[in-house]
Amino acid sequence: MKKRIFIIFSSLVLIGVITTGILSLSFQRMIHLKSLEDKLNSNSILIKELVEKENMENMDLNLLAKEYSKSIDVRVTFFDGKGNVVGDSTVEKKDEDVKDVLSISIPIDNKEINISKLRLSVDSNNIDDLNKKFMKYLVISIFAGLIVAFLIGLRYIEHASDPYKELIEATKNISYGNYGEKVSLQQDDELGALANSFNNMSVKLDDTIKKLQESNTKLKATLTSVVDGLIALDNNFNLILFNPAAEKIFGIEGQKIMGKNILDVFLEDKTYKIFEGLTSNETIWEKEMEIYSPEYRVLNVYANPIILNNDPTRKLGMVYLFQDVTKVKKLERVREDFVANVSHELKTPLTSIKGFIETLKDGAIEDENVSYKFLDIIDVEVDRLNCLVDDLLLLSEIENKNSNTVYEYFNVEEIIDNLFQVLNKIAKEKNIILEKEIEENIPQLYGSYNHFRQMLMNLIDNGIKYTPNGGKVKVSVFEKDEKLVIKVKDTGIGIDKKHQNRLFERFYRADKARSRQVGGTGLGLAIVKHIVLMFNGKIDLQSEPNRGSIFTIEIPLDEKGLDKLVDIEDKN
Repeated sequence: MKKRIFIIFSSLVLIGVITTGILSLSFQRMIHLKSLEDKLNSNSILIKELVEKENMENMDLNLLAKEYSKSIDVRVTFFDGKGNVVGDSTVEKKDEDVKDVLSISIPIDNKEINISKLRLSVDSNNIDDLNKKFMKYLVISIFAGLIVAFLIGLRYIEHASDPYKELIEATKNISYGNYGEKVSLQQDDELGALANSFNNMSVKLDDTIKKLQESNTKLKATLTSVVDGLIALDNNFNLILFNPAAEKIFGIEGQKIMGKNILDVFLEDKTYKIFEGLTSNETIWEKEMEIYSPEYRVLNVYANPIILNNDPTRKLGMVYLFQDVTKVKKLERVREDFVANVSHELKTPLTSIKGFIETLKDGAIEDENVSYKFLDIIDVEVDRLNCLVDDLLLLSEIENKNSNTVYEYFNVEEIIDNLFQVLNKIAKEKNIILEKEIEENIPQLYGSYNHFRQMLMNLIDNGIKYTPNGGKVKVSVFEKDEKLVIKVKDTGIGIDKKHQNRLFERFYRADKARSRQVGGTGLGLAIVKHIVLMFNGKIDLQSEPNRGSIFTIEIPLDEKGLDKLVDIEDKN
């Protein structure tokens, strides 16, 4: 910009100086010629008077012309009545050979010497010398003027460009993100008005950017906290939004795929077919679908077009919400299985009871031996029903966070001793040894005494039921890493690896025939798991077929008070 201003300024100065010089030269030349003309007039009159008064008989007119010429510095020429040169200050020439630029001729009345006309003239050489002198002065003045103008112009341009420099610096700072930058120009001209407009624009821009950043932060926080996957595409199906929940669902890092076409992102996966179908529909809709990569999920998909508020007819793209309902579907299946299992478990003994009752009604009651045998079977089936109902009620109580469960401190060793007394009769019938190994001075636990007792009851009872005659069930309790560790070890039939992951599910039996034979309801270990979770603990199983089983329970000792007891539903 400075270069352009300097070139324009220099051109204007040069044109101005040259124009002024030419005009000045013409004016000076005109004045000088006018002065010469006046000089010639006055000198011609003076010479005329001298020539007419003096006696010039026998006088050399050439010499006389030279004397006058030398005195007034002009060419002096005398003519006779015929127009012939009779005296000349230069050389004798005819009138047609005389080349003068400016001349004055006046008549003279001196018959004695035959002079009839006097001419005073300035020849062309004198005028050329004058023009050269004027041109010299003009060139000098042009150079002097240009030098002075350049010096002043450079200083002015430097000073005049300061506001523009300040504006440029401010705009650079704004481009670097320093919004709100201002310029301090106290001027009343257009530049001052520009500075004021710039400052107002900068303040408004800063406010707008801050509001946008605040909105963007809120939006980002909202999108990050949303548990459902959000994917937004433009009209060309390029990704413009891929929130963390979507990254988790599809196992893709959003930053690496942002801006790419959605079909290219899922090109090597079956999932792209889903989006191929989604993008073909431009209306609001919802559907359910299943994906198998990176893991199996059931998703509810909601699609909605992105439309401008001020132009509803203009569509910018589509936004898709992916709601992961895998757990919900799993819970629905669990409930369905639970209802089916409960129905089956209830129906089996009820069918048996009903059959024996009908047999008794048909006449078997008359046979005392048969009738007592049938009544014993009915009694066993009723006991099975009673145990099943009790387990269901207990499981419901454990899962119900609003139940009136009593929490207190209790001694673990006392519970184990009490259970050994209760189960000792059953163990002796199978010649099974009940053994305990409890570390000294173990701390008390805080929680539900009855639930903890039921947990150990189920584990020890299972150990006795599934251990052959002459075996052993051992309970060990010790403290490790601020946790109370309880191990229930038996020398029973063990559990195959393929059954271990599902062993704590409701009504799951590794050996259904044996389980029914020993009178199990299929809920014992499910109850154990839920009670362990209630104490914020964890349970682990180590078992091999015919090598026995070890159930290991770890309960944190720093969890004290009702407010720290874990909600079973949250754990599941």
